[in-house]
Amino acid sequence: MNRNQGLAWVAGILALIAAWTSGSLLMLHAEKDADLGLLAGICAAGDEGCASVVNSRWGVLPFEKEGQERSGEGIPVAALGFLYYALLAAWYLLIGIPDRGRQWLARAVLWFNGFGMLGSIFYTGVMLWAIGTPCYLCLLTHGCNGGILLISWWLRPREIVQRGAGVPSIRLLLAATSAVILACVAQYQIHQVGLERSLTSALRQESVVLRKLAEDVEKLETLHRSQAKIDTGVRDDDPIIDDVGGYHYQLVIFSDVECPNCARFDQYLKDTILPIWSGHLEVVWKHFPNTAEHPNAMRGAQALEAARLQGKFWELREWLLPRRTTLGAIRWEDAATALGMDANRFVEDMSSRSVSTRIGQDMALARKASIRGTPGVYLNGRMVSRLVRRSAGFWEIQSESLREFRTSKGQDW
Repeated sequence: MNRNQGLAWVAGILALIAAWTSGSLLMLHAEKDADLGLLAGICAAGDEGCASVVNSRWGVLPFEKEGQERSGEGIPVAALGFLYYALLAAWYLLIGIPDRGRQWLARAVLWFNGFGMLGSIFYTGVMLWAIGTPCYLCLLTHGCNGGILLISWWLRPREIVQRGAGVPSIRLLLAATSAVILACVAQYQIHQVGLERSLTSALRQESVVLRKLAEDVEKLETLHRSQAKIDTGVRDDDPIIDDVGGYHYQLVIFSDVECPNCARFDQYLKDTILPIWSGHLEVVWKHFPNTAEHPNAMRGAQALEAARLQGKFWELREWLLPRRTTLGAIRWEDAATALGMDANRFVEDMSSRSVSTRIGQDMALARKASIRGTPGVYLNGRMVSRLVRRSAGFWEIQSESLREFRTSKGQDW
């Protein structure tokens, strides 16, 4: 092995080290507390270190705006760095010194390396002066780049560059390119795993916070009362659980008969919420079929509305609950007959303009209230969030407030 071949190997090893560090920086971009293994000691721990640099607004292209919260969009600079160093490593380790007829490729690599060095100089300046936090892993990467450039300059063609056959062959170039592509695909998969771990960790932490909040009934009450009131547009002939006497609270539910979340809330309503109120909670149903996700939701809403016209809304709703996953297979005439309805009138009403209009009115009201998912639950005009409505303590404190009010007005509970 002559000196030039040895220098090519050194440049390849430096490129491998820089690709390794770039991959590690990419992991920090995906997962701030990623385990870097042998490189962990190089990066400073906590916010003042590599993670804060790669997660700054300079860490993606195009750069994010000053003071803007990280959006997760853009191309990570560390990913571009990994591709850059993978290409250099493939050149020096798999190809090495080209024949005279292929030295134009060596000159192209020198130019490529030179432009990459300009990027290293720029990002070193950004890190030291714009961000103000040293990233030692970044400095090691840029240092390797500088070393590769010096070797590229030493190995540059010194005579007139000629074009011809020789090493590397087209087959070798394709093999080197394939190796780079495989390395990038592998790094992409590792990056995706890091993103998933980061998301899982964030959700786990958020879940802990939400569980603590759910245990604090007073905070839930404050959260609920901070919601703005809306006009829920309750009609006199809306489907209502009507065993309410005297002063009461009103619960309006925008629901979808095919929605699994709605089915779970229906069960929670029967098992937990209604027993707390002892008959003093008026429950009103509003239609909000999510046709984008539930193909039979509109047909189910039409059936419920047709049943309402015959005074059988809640009976059909109860009948449909265990059948919500097979709505498309239901013979509606048989359903109407089983529940004691006029089957011909029922089927005719399902397709009527008046039924479609009424469902459309409920849907328009839901959209005006900015309801994005079902069920949309409103207590006395204020939205009850998913977190709040799953707390039995919240419903107990609301019912206790009504009990005290009724007592002050001389009404029994």
